[in-house]
Amino acid sequence: MKIFKCFLVFIAFFNLVSCSSLDINLPSHDKLLKAQTEQDGRSCVRQRNIRGYGMLDNDVISISAIGKNRYYLVTTLFRCQSLQTSFSAGFKGDFFELCGGGGDKILTSEESCPIKSIFEFETREDAFASFEKADNVRRDLRKEAQQKAKDKDKAADE
Repeated sequence: MKIFKCFLVFIAFFNLVSCSSLDINLPSHDKLLKAQTEQDGRSCVRQRNIRGYGMLDNDVISISAIGKNRYYLVTTLFRCQSLQTSFSAGFKGDFFELCGGGGDKILTSEESCPIKSIFEFETREDAFASFEKADNVRRDLRKEAQQKAKDKDKAADE
């Protein structure tokens, strides 16, 4: 019986190892948006001008605001899962503004998400197109890495 349990543990371990995700070092949305927009990510938005926000990815939030340049993409320092399920969020910044590159945060009832960068856009379409372009680059790089891993495994089997 003891040998049978060891055998099952051995099989379960190799199943987990074979199903693990690839170790792909993808560039962050923040890095891709900086390169694409040629902005340094240090834009600011007044908190009182914020009309709403939406989650685009685990580390990217769109903000609509009142004013001339009304759309912003905000990247966070790490993934903020609670923003997807939270009914509301608060913003914490100095001098009534949120700025990229500082100690400003997006707050939910579950966590505090430090802001890494804020990118400013003239239209909602420009902001979403920039995010989509960055997301497509990440998706293409992930597919390429997965294909290389498959080719490597195939070569090792032969």
